[in-house]
Amino acid sequence: MFDIGFFEICLIGIIALVVIGPEKLPRVARIIGLWLGRAQGMVKTVKYEIDEQLRMEELKQSIQKQKDSLENNIKESITTANETINKIKPSEQQEKN
Repeated sequence: MFDIGFFEICLIGIIALVVIGPEKLPRVARIIGLWLGRAQGMVKTVKYEIDEQLRMEELKQSIQKQKDSLENNIKESITTANETINKIKPSEQQEKN
């Protein structure tokens, strides 16, 4: 997430020790850790929801493609059947006469 090295962490710790004091530092560190854990949990939840939405969108697109393909196949079958029926009708009428 952030590119923080060992030196930067030590510098932040020394500044926190000077500003907060040695008595309150463990409690503040624990609270910061809890907040960071909650933030990471929220980020994971948001990522999961976004991934889920993307999967749902992909499924919708796949279903739509399948539906379009099926409709085209049905239309082609109906057209072929109608053409065959139209070819048979004149020959039936000739046989009746």
